[in-house]
Amino acid sequence: MTNLTDEQLLALIRESLDSPALLVLFERYRPVLCKIQSRYFIPDFDLDDWRQEALLVFCRVAQRFEVERSKSFGSFYRQALRFRVYDLIRQGQTKKRLAGQQAVSLEANRTFVSETVQDMRWVLRENLEVQDAVSQLPTRLSKIEHTVFGDLLRGQSLQMISRGRRLSLPQVTSAAYRSQTKLRDLLAE
Repeated sequence: MTNLTDEQLLALIRESLDSPALLVLFERYRPVLCKIQSRYFIPDFDLDDWRQEALLVFCRVAQRFEVERSKSFGSFYRQALRFRVYDLIRQGQTKKRLAGQQAVSLEANRTFVSETVQDMRWVLRENLEVQDAVSQLPTRLSKIEHTVFGDLLRGQSLQMISRGRRLSLPQVTSAAYRSQTKLRDLLAE
């Protein structure tokens, strides 16, 4: 197949894009790809991306090329590939502009960032302080406060505690309030 002319290979390609003639002709025009690749830089493009884009352009050009209207298939392919590269570069520039427009300065928005982004070191420190306060709390609670607070930590509601411990709801509510106040005092220390 390598001894066929460009026109013969193009005829085979037009019959079927699955024809091996496509890769034969593509390899024949590899220098066009190499020359354009050496002239232009497309961000985030590696050799496989270049080859894939060039092959897509080559398939489109091979189907559209008219021998009667154009001088040479090579110049037609070179021009189409160059235009595709320009499009890809423009797309890359657009992405850069959009990324620049969406960027937010941390220094200019210091207050907003500090209020919305959590520093995990502070979260860890706060968790340790709460654990420490909860472990010290039982020594400061009365017997009823200790019972109610323990039941609250186990996920029981005030009504459930009232029924289960045979206490009035105002007693349970008051004990819960006093234990929460003592916990806040411990955390404030």
